[in-house]
Amino acid sequence: MKPLPLAPLKYRHAILLIDDEQTILDIMTLMLARAGYDLHTALSGEQGLQVLAAHSGFSLIISDQQMPGMTGVQFLARAREICPDALRVLLTGYTDTDAMIDAINSGGIHLYLTKPWQKDDLLYSINQLLAKAELLIENRRLNEVVRKQNAELIGLNKSLEEKVRVKTLHLDQRAFELNASYERIRMILEGTVLAMSKIVESRDPYTAGHQQQVARIAGVIAQKMALPQDSVDAVRISAALHDIGKIAVPSEILTKPGRLSHLEMEMVRTHPQNAYDILKTIAFPYPIAQIILQHHERMDGSGYPQGLKDREILLEARILGIADVIEAMSSHRPYRPAMGIDAAIAEIAGCRGVLYDPAVVDACLDIYKGEGQKGFLQLQA
Repeated sequence: MKPLPLAPLKYRHAILLIDDEQTILDIMTLMLARAGYDLHTALSGEQGLQVLAAHSGFSLIISDQQMPGMTGVQFLARAREICPDALRVLLTGYTDTDAMIDAINSGGIHLYLTKPWQKDDLLYSINQLLAKAELLIENRRLNEVVRKQNAELIGLNKSLEEKVRVKTLHLDQRAFELNASYERIRMILEGTVLAMSKIVESRDPYTAGHQQQVARIAGVIAQKMALPQDSVDAVRISAALHDIGKIAVPSEILTKPGRLSHLEMEMVRTHPQNAYDILKTIAFPYPIAQIILQHHERMDGSGYPQGLKDREILLEARILGIADVIEAMSSHRPYRPAMGIDAAIAEIAGCRGVLYDPAVVDACLDIYKGEGQKGFLQLQA
């Protein structure tokens, strides 16, 4: 059996290995050193904490679970405080799902691997985690770009205000400058949204374009409901970014061709909260982070992550949730073929008032009756 292909990495990543058996450390060190990683080792959780205190910039921490003095879960929980950006992997000899969920919650563990591990599988898992780490690095870089651009825009607006104050008689010039400033803000916002959207789509070829299609569908629905332009824009931007939280979900789960396990589904269900944590500090002109956080909430309270009901859910989030269902059911996925637009419309109509907002469903039905599938997927002006 051929080994799984490894993703190319841009950086030389630092990895910390913790195991109380020197032989296992020697084997893993030899195996990973050949891959070009910067390796550090420790024989206990206490030694591992000392290494973390002395060195910074670890991309990955791999710890055995059963160790004297401190378990792997306890060590990784403390390592999370010292090195929060590092991805954390637990090596364990048992596969108790409930225990693993508790471990993930308490230690912030991104992946657990069972012993004995296969060399190729371990190398592949580490490579995929480091590819994910590079996406997080890129995301932080983009956030810094956004922060600098926001500061630049604030400075630009102050400059424009001063010009308006000094040149109050030049009204035509003032209007031109304000319009130019608005256009620049819009272009920067659209460019930033597109760049952030591509981060998620680049990890999952099966759903490439999904966010943009959902943005088109959600925009059509919002316009059909005659919402204010600000709300329409908020719906479109939220839809274009609604799956960005999946950068924190292992790609092998996102592209898994079969049914997800309970643990894997729980990991996928973290993506609205992950997205909110990523976007909440960005100064969007609309409540983008809150809309995305709520896009899997349902009218009867059966959604996630907060179990909101009815009007507790933002209208923009209710629209986004239905647009997401329509696009997902209409498109091919690795675990099933496309179900088609008819099935999607039947789904939302059948759950009208239970899972989905009646007013939003009615708008979708009007669009479908009038124009069919093209009414949702046509490009917007």
